[in-house]
Amino acid sequence: MTPRSQPVRRADADPAPKVAVVVPIFRHSALLSEAIESVLAQEADFAIRLVLVNDGCPHRETDMVCRDYAVAYPDRIVYLRKPNGGLSDARNFGIRHVLAHEPSVEAVYLLDADNRIRPRAMARAFAALQSDPALGWIYPNIDMFGLQSAHDYGGAYSRLLHSTMNTCEAGSLISRKVFEAGVLFDVSFKQGFEDWEFFLSAASAGFVGANLEDFGFQYRKRPESMLADSEREGAGIRAAMQQKHKTLFQPKTLIEFEQQEMPRYAILLSDRNEIRLTTDPRHQTEVLTQAEYERRLWLGQANPSRYGVAPWLVVTSSGFLAQLDAAGLTHFALWRLEHVTDEAGIGVCALEVREEDRIGVKVEKAVHGNHLDASAIMIRPRLLSEVLRDSGSAWVDSLWTTMPMPDIRRLTLSVPADRVLPDEHGARGAVLDFLSFIHRLRASRWRDGAMQAVEWRTGDLKIRAEPYRVIRQRLNGAVAYPRIRDGRRHVGLTIPIVEFGGVEKVALNVARVLKAQGFGVHLFVLMAEDAAISRDWAAVTESVNFLSGTGFSPWGGGEQTYFGTEIPRWAQHGNHAPALGALYWLDTVIDFHGGALVAVMGKLKRLGVRTVSSLHLSDMSPVQRPVGNTYLAMAHEHAFDAFAPCSLQLADWLHGMGVPQEKIVPLVNAPAFPIAAADLEACLTERRARDPGAPLQVLFLGRLDPQKGLDRLTVVVAETESLNLTWRIVGKAVLADARRPLAPVLQQRLEPALSTPEELIEAYGWADVVVLLSEFEGLPLTILEAMRQGVVVVATDVGAVSEVVRDNENGVLLPLDQANSACIQALTALSADRATLRRLSEQAAADSTMRDWEHSARGLVTFLNDAHTDRSVTKG
Repeated sequence: MTPRSQPVRRADADPAPKVAVVVPIFRHSALLSEAIESVLAQEADFAIRLVLVNDGCPHRETDMVCRDYAVAYPDRIVYLRKPNGGLSDARNFGIRHVLAHEPSVEAVYLLDADNRIRPRAMARAFAALQSDPALGWIYPNIDMFGLQSAHDYGGAYSRLLHSTMNTCEAGSLISRKVFEAGVLFDVSFKQGFEDWEFFLSAASAGFVGANLEDFGFQYRKRPESMLADSEREGAGIRAAMQQKHKTLFQPKTLIEFEQQEMPRYAILLSDRNEIRLTTDPRHQTEVLTQAEYERRLWLGQANPSRYGVAPWLVVTSSGFLAQLDAAGLTHFALWRLEHVTDEAGIGVCALEVREEDRIGVKVEKAVHGNHLDASAIMIRPRLLSEVLRDSGSAWVDSLWTTMPMPDIRRLTLSVPADRVLPDEHGARGAVLDFLSFIHRLRASRWRDGAMQAVEWRTGDLKIRAEPYRVIRQRLNGAVAYPRIRDGRRHVGLTIPIVEFGGVEKVALNVARVLKAQGFGVHLFVLMAEDAAISRDWAAVTESVNFLSGTGFSPWGGGEQTYFGTEIPRWAQHGNHAPALGALYWLDTVIDFHGGALVAVMGKLKRLGVRTVSSLHLSDMSPVQRPVGNTYLAMAHEHAFDAFAPCSLQLADWLHGMGVPQEKIVPLVNAPAFPIAAADLEACLTERRARDPGAPLQVLFLGRLDPQKGLDRLTVVVAETESLNLTWRIVGKAVLADARRPLAPVLQQRLEPALSTPEELIEAYGWADVVVLLSEFEGLPLTILEAMRQGVVVVATDVGAVSEVVRDNENGVLLPLDQANSACIQALTALSADRATLRRLSEQAAADSTMRDWEHSARGLVTFLNDAHTDRSVTKG
């Protein structure tokens, strides 16, 4: 109330009203006079127009009360009648009247007929609205009478919090510009929460609200009310709001709100003595001194509903973050560290240098003091609060021992030495810096007051203390990958393992093309904890991520089959949340034979992610029935926006299996690596000059897996030892079920697998013939690479091999059921007839001139560009 010593004018002092109060009325005739009198009693230095809207109320008393007041106050009250249309329709009716007939009104207040306001409510609210041109509305705390209680919705307005709960009461003062922007109440919301939906619409239109302490709003609370009905129907109403505001509720949008309003991480850089508040480590919302962070943290401890600071405390150094960034591991490290810290309470992260060209990840319980050398430490928010409020510090101090009392998880990332930047501070470790900071916070001058704070209103926004849970709710509880959109297009490549197989090589070349087209490319290794992330991969990917340890399993345990292919247990019953949490933020996900991951694709589509299946071949069951990723993808055909088969033959098969032609975007295989024109010509020239009497040089190059026909190869090598030829067997086992001893005839010739283009060019340059006796295939890259260098391919006629190898024209095709004898016959003939060898060689090289990944991926790039454009238009 304004002190009586300060003169105030009645709200009718100015004939041109600045504020209109709209009161919709239906079945509250006996209480209506209280609402009207509270408006007439307003003390303000501007006029207020009261608009009574009779929404077809069946009680005669409603009409009588409204008429009497309108007659008594003709210059202050407007009475409108309409057929019943519901609360939203009644509010809109009154608002439209104000817009059409009250040009001086700058703001509209919505007052339900059973509520009331204190005398200075409109003066205070209008002054608050005028104080900041950016504001769209002023909303109150809620002081209830009847069932008496008081509820605090104070603190900074947040779209993030607003998306998960109704933070703004309908009894708010709303700027005229909100309505003039086309924002009105949705009349389809008849079961309640129509005010929630209205303010979400206002937020989507670019407006923001602000809470006003002691607004003066009084809410009548009865056991049965429309709000009670709303709570019972809550799930359906929320679903309707989410459907209407798809973009606002998308996790991609929510994480942007999180970054802007309530960043997740408080990252203490101990070498710089500063604290960065952020969700995405590439950005920072704010940089604080330790003193300012200390003040805000204890303010949040005192009143977590109103105040807060980034809840996840991370202590590290700028040098360590630079190391992670150089390896493309920054976002993954924070994401995975949040996972393990969620489980244990405290998580640490360390970097290990390795000589191999590989990246690995390992999570383990910290033992024997191996947490002390960590370069980053994170603590769970609620545990941080407990540590700060603890009467003693012995428990947390034990972190600086080899036998700490807290449960700790250690995340170890191993990275090639040439990708690790020096970090002198990291050698000291983060644990000591963490403990030093904890003791500073515990000794704070703000601590005692915060621990004794008492508020008379109940804080209803306690989620403000853990705002990261908002986006988790939309991701089935998953930790959300901490990356926000930056205006570029980002593509994730999901692949079970990264070694040197054909599928991985295709993925690498797709990554090259996409990067050249301006896409940000991100690698997600699904199964392995260790991967051959070569310099080539590092050059084309912005991040490397691992889903190992999250429960993902690509195959096994299934209870059903689709055309003979097992539907993996993880696909039907597994925890999909971690995969959603890792992938939701991308524009597109391209899956490279990820097995059970197909079950996540439909969910990703609903989150606004484009999904593509890169398919290569069908496996064979023990009874020679085609099975595997191709059939699993068909079982989830609806979940993919496009299919990218490696051959035209596979494209035809997809169409025959029911995939619409428009969804098929062939990504026909090409050689896995480029070769300079001069080097290629030199190779072909040398080949033409070879001595026809020299031994025929025969090469097997590939995985030492049963699929590659090792039993046949054993027979052929043994049977041709007497011929004028020389064998090289190059490769290694990759699949776990393939690591069985090789036959001696192969073992004695075995050479290590080749990985670099230079090594492969040398091997193909040596060979006259490449032999591939596979049981089943897609379109092997080995064949394409060999043919490009003029090598004659002798291969079983399986998969799409015949798409490039034409028998007796540019190579030799072998019938699968006669592969051994036919291969021996072909090698015998080619060893004896070098003219035929040369003819086939020349044609093989000529047929390979137009095969490259830029041409092959054009259709896919067009699809991704069109998809991005379509989404941008839709979003706009």
